Amino acid sequence: MAPAYPRGGAGQGRDRPPGRFSCFGLASGEGRGFVRACLMRSPASIVIPLCSAVGYTFAAMALKRAMDGGHPWRVLFIVNLIGAVLFQTWLLHGGEPFTSTHVLHAALAGTAFFIGQVFTFVAISRGDISIATPVLGTKVVFVALLVFATGGEHLGWKLWVATFLTSLALALLGGEWRANRERLLVSVLFSFLASIAFAATDVMQQLWVPAVGFGHFAPVMFATVGLLSFTLIPFFSAPLREMPRPMVIWAFGGGTLLTIQAMGIAYCIAVYHEVTVTNVLYNTRGLWSVALVWVIGHWFANAEKHVGRAIMTRRLIGALILLAAVYLSLA
Repeated sequence: MAPAYPRGGAGQGRDRPPGRFSCFGLASGEGRGFVRACLMRSPASIVIPLCSAVGYTFAAMALKRAMDGGHPWRVLFIVNLIGAVLFQTWLLHGGEPFTSTHVLHAALAGTAFFIGQVFTFVAISRGDISIATPVLGTKVVFVALLVFATGGEHLGWKLWVATFLTSLALALLGGEWRANRERLLVSVLFSFLASIAFAATDVMQQLWVPAVGFGHFAPVMFATVGLLSFTLIPFFSAPLREMPRPMVIWAFGGGTLLTIQAMGIAYCIAVYHEVTVTNVLYNTRGLWSVALVWVIGHWFANAEKHVGRAIMTRRLIGALILLAAVYLSLA
């Protein structure tokens, strides 16, 4: 039976001829421009990841403010429960009848997502954010490798170059690479583990969503994340009721925005079946992070705008490389 959600516009997804991973494929010539590429791709497949990238930046600033009070696991618990609730709205989207196998697939994807979040919080709380955040950007490399290994998409040379350029850009955007050995190992190790878990989540969605539809898969996946979050309670530094009210507000605001932008990314992966392209576009969040932290970071008590000239220069270079990666992903 055909899935209850669209498979994407013309030239999108699995129905494209072999070799046509980019907007107009290998057969349509190399001389067409960036604007033409965007016009030939489904507009939603471009706009949604870019809006999610901006949304992620605002959410990250809000959640960082929430965790300034020393409540990482309680903040993660709140964020996951918000996601579990909001993703139930996708049941209205409908889908094919669920079997026990489909439930298992969605639960596995949710488990991978939860593990990725836990690893991320370990890397940030016990390591250095300036190291952990760039390493998390390597998810796009793992996505490309996993997609290729599972035969989900044809990856042309431009997508491979764009994928590695994205990781390089995120490393440059990440800040100073100064840490003692222990913090360095924690940051790098757990960030790599998180990247693998998130990449596996993306690929599992692409492989398994078509059988039942996004409207049935996503609610079960994020309900699993919510249920698994109760395992965090023993690690709380204090009960939730003792969490300062301002921190709760920041956590709920950031968690809601984080969930909305995640819904956008999950929808693009499920509907358009372009895991690598979606991730490259989504990773323009590095560019937005530089711009928004610099301009309005003080609204969130963020002092990163006061970094030195050398760091800002490196971040600007990273932003330019990232733009090149975006161009290659659409060309």
